[in-house]
Amino acid sequence: MTEIVLKPELIKNLQKVLVDYEPANQDPILAAQYLSAVVGSIVASSSMPSDQQKEILKQILDFISYVYDQQTQTPQQPEQKSNDAFGVWKPK
Repeated sequence: MTEIVLKPELIKNLQKVLVDYEPANQDPILAAQYLSAVVGSIVASSSMPSDQQKEILKQILDFISYVYDQQTQTPQQPEQKSNDAFGVWKPK
């Protein structure tokens, strides 16, 4: 799997593109919905068989949860790891 480096400037630039497309994307939840729709569309339009598309989508959903958990984790909580996550993410 490819290592993913998620830097604040990448997130900022992606949201800027979304806001340029639709000003309402200033709302981070709406921006996240747009990004989710893009991911769903990319997976759906891939040339993989449907069962593989669904498995990839499940792995991406697990990975989203993993990143969310890492971002919201407080020092008192034990680290939670998902073995099903698709990709590797490390905060920088």
